[in-house]
Parts: sequence; structure tokens; C-alpha cells
Amino acid sequence: MAEVSKQFIWRLGRGDQILFWEDYWMDGGIALKDKYPELYRISLQKQHTVAEMDSSYESGWEWKFSWRRNLFDNEMGMALDFIDQTADINLNVLVKDSWVWGAASNGIFSSKSAYLCIKAEQSSEDHQLGFCQLWDTKIPPRALTFAWRLLWDRLPTKENLSRRQADLANDLCPFCQSNSESASHLFFTCQKVLPLWWEFNTWVKEARAHHCRPMDHFLQHSSTAGSKALNTRRRIWWIAATRSIWKLRNDVIFHNQSLHISKLVDNTNFLTLSWLRGWEKDFNAPFHQCNFGAQIVTWMKGVEQIGAFVASRGDFSFDNQQRYSRTKAYNSHHQSWYAVPTNEVS
Repeated sequence: MAEVSKQFIWRLGRGDQILFWEDYWMDGGIALKDKYPELYRISLQKQHTVAEMDSSYESGWEWKFSWRRNLFDNEMGMALDFIDQTADINLNVLVKDSWVWGAASNGIFSSKSAYLCIKAEQSSEDHQLGFCQLWDTKIPPRALTFAWRLLWDRLPTKENLSRRQADLANDLCPFCQSNSESASHLFFTCQKVLPLWWEFNTWVKEARAHHCRPMDHFLQHSSTAGSKALNTRRRIWWIAATRSIWKLRNDVIFHNQSLHISKLVDNTNFLTLSWLRGWEKDFNAPFHQCNFGAQIVTWMKGVEQIGAFVASRGDFSFDNQQRYSRTKAYNSHHQSWYAVPTNEVS
């Protein structure tokens, strides 16, 4: 909110309401104390109004500055710049000092312009926070790179390709065939993939509207009340979900496959568990024992062994012929079946 408050700027009139050093009234929206901090420190006129800083004569008026010591040689350049900036300023004794809203060309405050200022300020802070959280996540580098490109909106979606003058048959979303394929639509607002995010809300018992911008959506999956481990696992699931959506998008476009939301959910969950098993040494839950529906809250809290995987549906609904094989693994304490990817999961 600091940048927003700086949009309230004084318009100079008679100068009896504006603090010369401390207020925002000069062109550029910078207070003189911030632009010339060395001069401000040695000024004897702090908290003086603009009108109190001048001496009037019959032929006009001029600035009257008072310093607590003489200027050093290395301060002369700044002093000359300061004098040049203030030399052309004139008071108008017939006009009162007034506030103007610097974020609008007409100087009039509006809630819309204030919202845009706040959003712009938060966007910079959110980007810094979001990328810090991303690079702190322990998943394969290829997945991190994918998420990084998504957060910057640098994936080759049809909208981005159209901007680069690529020759496309159409720019429609391959899932719904009704909206332009932007990153926001493809991953977060398309009616065909929304059930994936609704499913997650059901698991964690959070009813909320999701953001459509990638960075805002990513940050939304961190709970302020949650532990670092909890938030890390939420982010891992988010990256797995977006990665699965992108893979499905490519399969639909290039291999003429169809969208099945249950398979999308399963692929997301499997990818999440693959990363957790590979990067968390204490996570030992077998793939077939993970119920991401009823047990996801328990899983997010770090429990190693979780209930049976969607017992009502039975085994995995993955396409075993294309991507997965069944391997029998014997453990000295128990015997179980594990779903093992034929290729490296990344």
C-alpha cells in the first residue's frame, strides 16, 4: 500500500498546507527529503510549509533556505540540481492547495484506478514470493522449469503462438473448443478441467473461487495456517496438476486422444506420489495404497501409510498398455503390488 499512498499528490496553490520537504508535491511524485536526503539532514526548516520557505519582495519572491552548516564540496552538485528544480516554482496566493490523484490523468480518484495500483504493487511482491517458493520445491528440474514457464506465461499456448505470428488452424482450446487457448483458460477456467480443481477443494475442505492468473493461482495453494511441509506438498500437487493438464492437451492435439477427468485426476495423483517418493526420504506410501479423496488431508499432514486407493474403484485407472507396467515387489515384512512407470517420471 506504500506506493498507493504516494499517488495522492498536492497541487500547489498558496503553499500554506504543503510541507516543503516531506509532502509529495513536486513533479515525479517524489518527496524532496527522499530525493535530496543529504540536504534534508542539514536543513533547519524541516516540517516547514512551502509558503514558509520564501521571502516576498515588491518585485516578486525567492526561496529562503537555511542550513545548519556550510555545504561540503561533494554536496555542491546536488545543491545546484536542487536549486534548478525549485527555481521555476511559483506560488498562487489566490488558489488553495489541493489534493490530486496521480494515478489518473484527470487527477480524480476512482476505486478502479486504486485497485490497479494495488494490484500492480502486489504483483511485484507476489512474483518474488512465488518464485522463491517454486525454487524451494523438491521436484525434478524439468517439472520446475515447466512451472517457471507457466508462471511467466511462456508456454507455447495458441494465444502465445498467435502473438508470434505462427500459422494456426484456430486458436481454440482443445478441450472445450469454445474459448481462445490462453494459459489462464487452459489450466484454470476451462469447464473441462475445472472439476480437477473442485476435487482438490473437496479433499482439503476449502470452498473458494480460484484465481485465473497463473501466479495468483499458484500462491493460492499455500495456506497461511499450514506448516512448511503442508504447503510444499500442496505446491507439488499444483505443479503435478498443471503438468498433467499440459500433457493431456498435447495428447488431444497431436494424438487425437479424448479427455477423461478421472484419468486426469489419477495422473496428477500418481505424478505427485512419484515425486514425493523420490524426493522425501521418509515418504514410503506405496502407490496403490494412496486414497487422494478421503485421505488427502491425512497425507498432507505427512502420514506415511494411507488408506486403500479409492477402494470403490479398485485398481489404478491408468492406461497400463501405454505408460505403466505391473511389477511384483517382495518385501521381507509384507508382499504387495506396486505400479512402476516404465519411463522416468519427471
